[in-house]
Amino acid sequence: MSPFQKVVDLKKDVPIPLYFQLKRRIERKIKKGELTAGDLLPSERVLARKYDVSRPTIRQALNELVNEGLLFKEKGKGTFVSKPKIDYGFIQKLTTFYEDMENKGYQLKTSIRKKELKKPTRRVAKKLDIECDHKIIFLDRLRYINNEPIVRVFNFLPYKNCPELLDIDLKNKSLYKIMDKKFGIRYFRAEISLFPTVAEKYDADLLGVKEGAPIHLMENITYDQNDEPMDYFESRFRGDKGKVIVTLFNK
Repeated sequence: MSPFQKVVDLKKDVPIPLYFQLKRRIERKIKKGELTAGDLLPSERVLARKYDVSRPTIRQALNELVNEGLLFKEKGKGTFVSKPKIDYGFIQKLTTFYEDMENKGYQLKTSIRKKELKKPTRRVAKKLDIECDHKIIFLDRLRYINNEPIVRVFNFLPYKNCPELLDIDLKNKSLYKIMDKKFGIRYFRAEISLFPTVAEKYDADLLGVKEGAPIHLMENITYDQNDEPMDYFESRFRGDKGKVIVTLFNK
């Protein structure tokens, strides 16, 4: 039976907008598994008749769900349920992207676009608490989940901590596991800043999204067991493929 076979009327005598009520109902149907990836939703006309509201109200609810990545539209075909977004859960706990995605059963792949020795900018030197004339190792990596490009990462690491890293194959490996195993440097804590932004042309081409598409920008300073900066990195995650969930507790 269709999830929309039995329809409970929207509440018109409460201050909650009708489009928002409908949006939340569709969200719940997706969360409960009543609607699954690839399912086709009824047309705006059909939904408007079922819920006794205007088509613009239906359109606003659907458009917001499309913008949030829960639905997608195909011209001439209709509105469909999207694949579940990847939970970028590692942002809220002290683990690495590689470990978190691996534990969730995703197939991971990493492309090393650049690995070089250079001097840091003033900004990067400040993040790493080093002088501008010190050397750093710069990594430009593109990481895939289930063969889709998901995140582009720039790493800046003090050269003095891991000079042999330039000679190590980092493809499809966890950088921090290598740091621990080869150099005895273990991550202890991290300072993370997360920003909404849009994809510039170069990022868009690599990540397979349109220029101007929403992406998550994360800036991270990772500290080692001696509480000294071991890495500063910037990550640009596809906004259409993943989400950040934060759980809060009242102490």
